[in-house]
Order: sequence, then structure tokens, then C-alpha cells
Amino acid sequence: MNELLIIFLVGVVPCLIVGIWQTSVGYLVISRALQSKSWQKTNGVLTASIESTADEVDFSAVAPLKVAYRVDGQIYHCRKVNLYENWKKQAQAAQQLQSENFVPVYYNPKNHREAVIETGLKPVYWLPVALGISSLTMALAGVYYLVF
Repeated sequence: MNELLIIFLVGVVPCLIVGIWQTSVGYLVISRALQSKSWQKTNGVLTASIESTADEVDFSAVAPLKVAYRVDGQIYHCRKVNLYENWKKQAQAAQQLQSENFVPVYYNPKNHREAVIETGLKPVYWLPVALGISSLTMALAGVYYLVF
């Protein structure tokens, strides 16, 4: 009887907790990415200098992407390519946008400070859902093992 309780507490419960948490996070990420498709569009201008010496070892040397845009007479700054990105993507985008006169910026109509250069769903956004479902599957397999 103690073996079953240990398996349940050490195996099933953590998988269940992680599975519910990851699936919830994944749902929120996907929901937010889909909402970003309806954000307002405006033109922005790249304002940060490109002096990045960052590599995969030194994370602190990245010059942030900074695009100035105007909404209702107020100037805001966009620092993200998309909603959930890594620092390398930001540096690459800053280099690519350097030659552009205007950069399309999509901002949240409910919060003008929240803006991105690319909207919509990216394949990597499905990762938390996949991890959550796999954890829930392991929890169900553990319950099946304990019951039968």
C-alpha cells in the first residue's frame, strides 16, 4: 500500500500539476497570439543603434530593438519582434530593419504601450500545450497503473 502512495505522490501528482500548468500557459499564449492579429497597425522608426556583440555565451551584450511609433499624438517604443521571442531574434530584426525608412508596428488598442512588429501565431507557441498534454498523459498512465 505504501508503494502505491509513493508512486502517486512522486509520479502522478507532479505530472498532473505540471500538465495543468503547462496546458493553461499554452492556452494563454495561443489566445494572446491570436488576439494580436486584430491589433492596430501604424508605422514606426528604428531608433536604437545596432552595436550588438552578443553571442550564445554573452547574453548581456545585446543592443535592444527599439522602434518609436506614435498613437494619438503620444510616442511609444516597441522593443519586441513578436510576443514571445528570444534575444537573438531581436538582434537579427534590428539589423534587418536598419535600412528601412518605416517599420510596421502593431499595437494593442487597449494598451498602446504593448506593441510588436510581427503578430499572430508562431509554431513555437504550441510547445507549452504539447508539454502539458504529454505530462497529463503521463499522469493518466500512472493512474491507470495504480488502479489496474
